[in-house]
Amino acid sequence: MKSKKKPKFRIYPSIGIARVGNGKAEKDEVIFSPEVPWANLFETDQNYLTKEGAIKKQAQRFYIYACDKNGAPVAKINPAEYKIEWTVEVANKKPFWYDFNNSLDLSIKTKNYNLSSNFYKEQIAPGISAALRNPNVLNEGLRKEGTPNYREELVNSPNAVTVKERQKKTIDGQFPFPLKKSDGSLLAQKMSTTSKPVTLATVENDKGTLIFYPADGISAALNPSDLNTDFADNSNWYDDICDGRVTARITHKKTGKVFDLSDADAAAWVATAPPDYAPQIQPIATMYDLISGIEKEKYTPEMSLVFPLFYRLYRMQWVNAGDFLSPSFRETIDELTANGKFQLLFKKEPGAKAERERIFNLFRNPKYDYNNEPIIPSKDTTDLTNFGSGTETLKLPFYPGDGINYPGSPAQWFAVPPILYQQLKNWKDGKFETPEDFDFEHIDEMGAYYQRQFEEAAKDDSKSALLMTRAVLETLYGGGFHPGVELTWPMRHSQIYAENTEVYKNVHKSTGLFGLREIRINAASPEEQAEIFYNDFGLLMTPDHIQKSISPRSKNHWIWKITPGDLTKWMGIPWQSDAGSCQAVFTDSQYPVPAWWAANLPVDVLTKDSLDRIQDEKVLPDTKQYIYGNRLPWLQTTDTGFVGYHAEAGYLNGLINMVYKWKNIGMVTGRKSETDVNGIPEIVYVSLNGKQEE
Repeated sequence: MKSKKKPKFRIYPSIGIARVGNGKAEKDEVIFSPEVPWANLFETDQNYLTKEGAIKKQAQRFYIYACDKNGAPVAKINPAEYKIEWTVEVANKKPFWYDFNNSLDLSIKTKNYNLSSNFYKEQIAPGISAALRNPNVLNEGLRKEGTPNYREELVNSPNAVTVKERQKKTIDGQFPFPLKKSDGSLLAQKMSTTSKPVTLATVENDKGTLIFYPADGISAALNPSDLNTDFADNSNWYDDICDGRVTARITHKKTGKVFDLSDADAAAWVATAPPDYAPQIQPIATMYDLISGIEKEKYTPEMSLVFPLFYRLYRMQWVNAGDFLSPSFRETIDELTANGKFQLLFKKEPGAKAERERIFNLFRNPKYDYNNEPIIPSKDTTDLTNFGSGTETLKLPFYPGDGINYPGSPAQWFAVPPILYQQLKNWKDGKFETPEDFDFEHIDEMGAYYQRQFEEAAKDDSKSALLMTRAVLETLYGGGFHPGVELTWPMRHSQIYAENTEVYKNVHKSTGLFGLREIRINAASPEEQAEIFYNDFGLLMTPDHIQKSISPRSKNHWIWKITPGDLTKWMGIPWQSDAGSCQAVFTDSQYPVPAWWAANLPVDVLTKDSLDRIQDEKVLPDTKQYIYGNRLPWLQTTDTGFVGYHAEAGYLNGLINMVYKWKNIGMVTGRKSETDVNGIPEIVYVSLNGKQEE
C-alpha cells in the first residue's frame, strides 16, 4: 500500500477550546486560550472580568506551521509571504442528539487502556440506553413518504464562514434551523412560533492568524414557560455551545502556489465550552493524560510523570473544601513540608520508601477490584439510611466517577487514569529518576521548576505548536464523565482521532512529562459529511450500538467520523444546568465532602471579602487565620441558590437560576495575600465577581 503523503502545512493548535462569556468579542477584551502549559499558574495581576464586570470570553487563536517531510511542525509561516483565507464551520447538535444517562462505553469490550476490563467483565457500571432528546419532534418521512424530517431542524448548522485578511464575521445560526430559508422553519411553524437567532461564534483574520471568539453563553427555551428541570436533558431548549472544523487556504504570493489545509491531517477542530471559573487551577486528570494513555505506551519512569498529579490535587484546595480540610492530600504534603521532609517525595533516602507507599495507598485503583468505599445514595432511595456503606475511608481523589448511577458500585468514585496510576506505582516502588539539581523545600518551588521547563521548551519553534495543543487539553477534564464539563467519553477512544502519535519523548531535554504528541480529530471528508451529518440510531441509542461501532467494518462506525457539532452533542442542554448542578456530593460522612468538577466549576472558595479582612491591619493575626480557613460555597457569590447532588431543596431552583446568574458568579483568580501571618501563603486564589472592583 502506498504510504500517505505527509502535509506540508498544518494548523495549530490541532484542537482548540474557546469558552463562552458575556464580554465583547474583541481581541483586547478577551482572554486567550493558553499556548504554554502551566504558564498562568502563579499570575497575580490577571483580570478575567471586563471593566464593566462581564466575564471575558476565552478566545482561541490558530496559527499555520510549515512542516518537515514527516509532517512534524517546524515553525510558523510568515504571513507576509502568503495570502491566507480561513474557513470555519461549526454546529450545535445537542437538541437533535440523545439524552445523557451515563457513558455508553462502560459495558463494551475494548482494547482501550483508559478503561478497566472490569467494567465489562464484572459489569460494575453498565451503560444505560438513551432516548432521543425532543422525542416529540418526529421524522415524518418515516411515517409518510415525502413528508419533512423535522428533526434535522434541531441541528443549528449555519453555513461555513470564510475570512480574508483584516476581515471579521459572525457565525449566525437559528433554532430551529430552517433547512429551506425561503420557507422558514417548518418546525417553528408547527409550534406556532418563529426561529430564534443564535450566534455561535465570531471569527477574525488577524494578520494571518485566526481568532475564534465563542458566543455569549445564552440559553433559552422556545416556549418561555418551559423550565430547565434536568441536569442534562431539557426539551425545547437551545444554547450557543458548538464545535466544528477550522481550515485554511494559503497562496504563496511569489509563486502563486496554493495549499488547502482542509483534510483531517492538516485542519484543526474547535469546540466551545462553559467558562473556566478557576483558570489557574488544573483538573486532577486532564484530557491530555487521557489521550496519552489510549494506547499502551512505555514511558521512562521519572518524577515528572508523577508530580503533575500531585500538584493538581494539592492545588484543588482553592476550589473545594474537601481538598482543603482533613483528610486531604494538601494536609499530607503540608505535614511533610512542616517537618522538613518534603524531599522524601523525590529523594531515595531512609524513610522515603515508607512515605511513598503511604501516599500511594491513598489513591483508588482504576481496576476497581474492590467494593468497600462509602456509597453515594440514589435520589430514588426508599430508605434514608445509607445501608451497606463501605467499611473503609474514602480514597483519593474525592470525586464521583462514571458509575455514579449505581449505588454500591466502586465506579461511583473517580480513579485517576491507568497511565497516571502506573507511574504512581513506579514511583512507589522507587522506579523513578530526578535531575541532579532537584532541591526543593516545598511543593510550589517544584511547581515553578516544571513551569520553567514548559516555558523553555516553548522557545523551540518545532515544539511550540505541539505545546499549544497540549496547553489546551490540559485545561479539560479527562474524567470521570457524567457527562463532564467540556467534552466527554468518546474522547478516550482511539477511533475519534485521525492521528495520536508521540513526536517528542521529552518536553525539555531529559524531562519527559509524557512528551509531546500530534493529535488530530478524525474529521469526516466533505463527501462523508454529506452522507452522515444527520445520522442517528433511531429512537434509542444502546451500548450495543457503541460496541458494534468500534469495528471499522461496522455500519455504525460513522459515529467516529466527526462532523461539526459531534464533539459537544453529548453534553447537557442548556450548559448551565449541568454546570450549576454539579457541586457537593453528600454522603454519610461530614469529612470529606466530595464534589464534581471543582477545577473548572468551583465548590468552596476564599472570597474577596475574606481577602480584604486578611489584609486589614486592624484584624488580629489569629482572626486572620480563622478567616483564611473559612471557605464559602462558590454559588453563594451570587444568588443562584444552594445546589448539589441530592441537595434537593434548592436543586431545581439552582438549575433555573444558573441560566440567568452564571455571569455573576465569582472567577477564582490569583492574588497576593500581602500578609505575613503564619499559614497564609504569599499567593492566594480568590473568588471575584463583577460587583467586586479591584
